Parts: sequence; structure tokens; C-alpha cells
Amino acid sequence: MNYYSVFKTLAFNLDPEFVHDLSISTGHRLPAIAKFFTQTNKNDLSLSVNNLKWKTPIGLAAGFDKNAKCIPFFQNLGFGAIEVGTITKVMQKGNPKPRVFRIPELKSLRNAMGFPNLGSQEIFNNIINSPKAHCLGCNIGKNKWTNEKQTPEEYAYLYEMFSPVSDYITINISSPNTPGLRNFQKKELLSPILEAVHDKRVVCDKPIFIKIAPDLDIADIEMLCELVKEFNFEGVIATNTTTQHNYGLGGLSGDYIKPYSLDIRNKVCETLRETKDKTIIGVGGISTYEEIKDFWIKGGSFVQIYTSLIYYGPKLLENIYRDMELDVKEKQLSNVQELYNFYQSK
Repeated sequence: MNYYSVFKTLAFNLDPEFVHDLSISTGHRLPAIAKFFTQTNKNDLSLSVNNLKWKTPIGLAAGFDKNAKCIPFFQNLGFGAIEVGTITKVMQKGNPKPRVFRIPELKSLRNAMGFPNLGSQEIFNNIINSPKAHCLGCNIGKNKWTNEKQTPEEYAYLYEMFSPVSDYITINISSPNTPGLRNFQKKELLSPILEAVHDKRVVCDKPIFIKIAPDLDIADIEMLCELVKEFNFEGVIATNTTTQHNYGLGGLSGDYIKPYSLDIRNKVCETLRETKDKTIIGVGGISTYEEIKDFWIKGGSFVQIYTSLIYYGPKLLENIYRDMELDVKEKQLSNVQELYNFYQSK
């Protein structure tokens, strides 16, 4: 029986944020319930790239488990890595409701949430009181009232706090729902943030990624990639949600964003192709193994999903992993790591 199909039919008649909160609450209390929605894959699907190892090449994107309450549940669903947050220094309520909207005909979501989260201390406590994740990323951002001068210090504070309990840190300067945040993708505003975070690496050196918007031009992409190299950060997560739409305030994710995210991912891959120690994580409308394979060929590595999980359910992961394993067998390889290496050499 397809339990997710039954759940989705009921859920899509209710407010999206109410359903999300209910799902998080249930997953927090009953992490084993994930077994009703998916079959655990017992084969080796692990992937190691530079300084990171994921149990599978597919991770949960930031924004779903904002407060790090459901790490075991999402691992039980089959994700190889979990990225929590966005985390701000102080608890933040976010924008007024309603602020999440489904667009079923596009298999997309419009999100205007504005970083609602419990704040750094409570999320830190949730992480240390949770079973150790296969691979845990912490996505950090500034409070909406933090001014330009204080912003670098705030990101540095969050990096220092969460790097000891994370496998990697994501610097989020690309959400469209915090006023002025995307301005920090400009070099003169971004460099002080990266420098402040870089200075904290003497305390605890963990891989750092910059998450970028799908609404950048080629000059901005090249500049951001140069900063990643200058500060010796691990790489780039491409992309956040897009504002290139006419559906109202907030960013769109899901199938609608595919061409926008794909274009930016390809440009990032092209820019960093010869820099082998940099890792590119792809996110934005990804829902098939063919898309992942194409990403690997172009030089990308891990991928993340969010909206496709809502529309297609956990069966999506099963289908992708099945196609991945079939490809391993067809090419007479031993595992996914060898498959990844094969496509990277193309």
C-alpha cells in the first residue's frame, strides 16, 4: 500500500505550513514511522568527495527540518545527509502567515517564511541531544534586524557555535525572504562575512559552503567562486529559490525552478571545473537520476531535495537509488563511488 499517496491526498486539503509542522512533530516523536513510507536500502550507496562523506548522494535541503528536531526520521527515509536550519542567533518568528503556498499544477511551492526558527541555543541543544547523523549540515543566516556592520560577527558567532557539532556549515546569503539579505552576495558586503568566518576556523575547521541564488548573472557567479577559492572554502550550494515569477512574494521551488537552477549550476560547474578541491552541491527542482548523472558529468557532486519530496514522496528516493544501482551493474562497477568517478571523468 502506498501510504504516502493517502497522506498526500489528505494533506493537500490542508494549509501547507500546518501540514509541515504536524509532519515535523510526528517525525520527532515517532522517527520509526518512516518505515511505512519507504524501504531501507541495504546496499552501499555512500559517496565521498573531498572532505565530505554522505551515506547516499542525496541529502535533505535546508528549510525542512529548521530546528533539527527530525534528524533520525529523515535518515530513516533514506537521506544520505541532513541540512538543518536556517539557524539565526536569536529566535525569529518569521513573516506573517500565510507564508507557504502550493502550486500543484507546477509541482512547486512558494515560500515567504523569513527564517522562522527557535534560535541558535535551542537548535544546538536539539542537535547534541539527537543521535549522531550520518552527515549533518548547519545552514546559518542573520536575524532580519541585524544591521550591515554586525552581520559578519553574527555569521562568525554561528559558525563557531555549530562547527563542532556539524560535518559542514552553509552560509546562507541567498534567501529572498529576509529584507536585504541577497545584497550580501555583492563582494563588498560578502567579503567581510567570509573573512570573519574564516578567522574562526582556527577554533574548529569544518567545510564551509556558500548557498547562492538562481537569479545571479555570470559576473556575480564568477566573483562568488573566486571568493570561495580565496578563502579556501569547500564549495558552493546552487541554488536557493527564485524570485523570477509572478505568483506573489517569496521564492519558488520545485519543478518551476528547474531551468533557473540548472543554468546557475552549470555555470558554477564550468567556473570551478578545474578546481578539484571544490565541491558543488546541487539543489533546485532535482527529481530524477538522469538529472543527477548530468550534474556529475558537468562536475557537480552531491544533490539535495525538498519540494520534490512533498510532491513525489519518499518513493522518489527509492526510484533514484534503484536507477543508480542499475547503472552500477550495467557498467560493471562495484559501487556508487566508482559510478560517480566514472561520470566525473567524462
